[in-house]
Amino acid sequence: MIVELGERLKARRESLGLTQDMLTARVKEIDSSLSLNRITISQIENGIQSSMKDRLLLAMSKALECSPEWIVYGTNSANAEHADIPSQANVSHGPAVSTMCPVISWVKAGDFSEAVTPYAPDEYEYYPCPVHSGPGTYILRVRGDSMEPRFEENDLIFIDPNLVEPEHNKFVIAMLTDSAEATFKQIQVIDNKKYLKALNPSYPPELRFLSINGNCQIIGTVIAHMKPI
Repeated sequence: MIVELGERLKARRESLGLTQDMLTARVKEIDSSLSLNRITISQIENGIQSSMKDRLLLAMSKALECSPEWIVYGTNSANAEHADIPSQANVSHGPAVSTMCPVISWVKAGDFSEAVTPYAPDEYEYYPCPVHSGPGTYILRVRGDSMEPRFEENDLIFIDPNLVEPEHNKFVIAMLTDSAEATFKQIQVIDNKKYLKALNPSYPPELRFLSINGNCQIIGTVIAHMKPI
């Protein structure tokens, strides 16, 4: 199971017996220059805001008595003492690289396009996966704008084909059952019904939500996301 940043933050906060308001107060005591409120913490915990700026991350790690690396990547112990990193620092240690993955095809985000599943070792460019990945994990390069603002043109998404029963709000690759076409969407479970959702708020509802009613199958779950420099 892949644990997201927000899930780790919430679990750590609750393990310390802190409410969102109490955590907000702690963080502000550590760094009074931060503009932070309970709503921001709620958005982070629920995955609406998926990252934190350096100053907030450092203050949050001190308030939660854990390392910044654990909050961001899940590496190191949640109880590990964090280093006294200067506030002007703008980098942190990255996660251990687990495997090299091939870019096997590109998927136009929100539309259907060819998804190549088998691949030969010498035919593709490779990138290191920043998280633990299962056998056969591959990379797709995002096309289109339907998954903006979170996923943009040419972003790399790492797909684990072993994870085909994703939870609510996970990002997935789905394939039409009667063709070799695939789409990149977020899975939503509403009243026990599953939908594929495009993130772009400018899209009309009929294009943002696709009901899963036997017309497609989940062929993998996004486990990592990288943006080109």
